[in-house]
Amino acid sequence: MIAIPVKTNKENTAVSTMFGKAKYFALISKDSFQIVKNEQRGGRAVVSWLKSKNVDTLITSHMGKNPFSSILQNDIKVYFAGDKRIEINEVLLKYADGDLPLLTLENYNTIIKEDTHHNQNTCCSSNKSSIFI
Repeated sequence: MIAIPVKTNKENTAVSTMFGKAKYFALISKDSFQIVKNEQRGGRAVVSWLKSKNVDTLITSHMGKNPFSSILQNDIKVYFAGDKRIEINEVLLKYADGDLPLLTLENYNTIIKEDTHHNQNTCCSSNKSSIFI
């Protein structure tokens, strides 16, 4: 199953620029599509919740280091949707065409580096609250 953090509960909503605090997640399998409310608090709780929903693939625009580490530990593949506004239908086409980069330990900092929010002292790796986890 594929999970995508989204902004609203409408059919072709935009991918959310948040992960752990995204209001909704689109859950997509071969035979179903649903948007569910995210009632989890923070990235790691969302990762556990997604795993309980049998998610094996995540497509996201942003993710802090701690949730990313948790995602990898749960054997969920993470694809980067890009940092520009994109709607579900378009991002799924890019995924199907193999046009989304797979995030790995080796390329995470390179791909996410342009997001100044993910600097050492201001991000998810600190105890400060963050809109990206």
